[in-house]
Amino acid sequence: MRYVSALTLLCANVVLSGCQGEAVRADVPAHITNPTAASRAELLRVVSNALNGSEVTIADDALTNDSLLIIEPKHLTRRDLRRPEHFRLLLSASRCVLVHQGTDTRLPLTTTTCAAE
Repeated sequence: MRYVSALTLLCANVVLSGCQGEAVRADVPAHITNPTAASRAELLRVVSNALNGSEVTIADDALTNDSLLIIEPKHLTRRDLRRPEHFRLLLSASRCVLVHQGTDTRLPLTTTTCAAE
């Protein structure tokens, strides 16, 4: 009887540790699939909001080939020393999430479809 209980506990630990490993691997780099006018507008709106309403320009094919989006600041003067802003697109539990790497803010993209890289 003790052998069965020990075996049951061992199996339970293996199963639970496997579930925990899946949670850790839930976020994977992704790229946009099937970009539409609505998904491009959403990306533009989300990035602009993340940058406090700054006007941004994003290419139509942004994030369609890889998961990294870099937004260069618009240089108003030669002394403008702001750094580029980096965003990473992730697939998180079947949802597209844009992460602003400077702040670790997670921004869900609800009208955008994406797939793991």
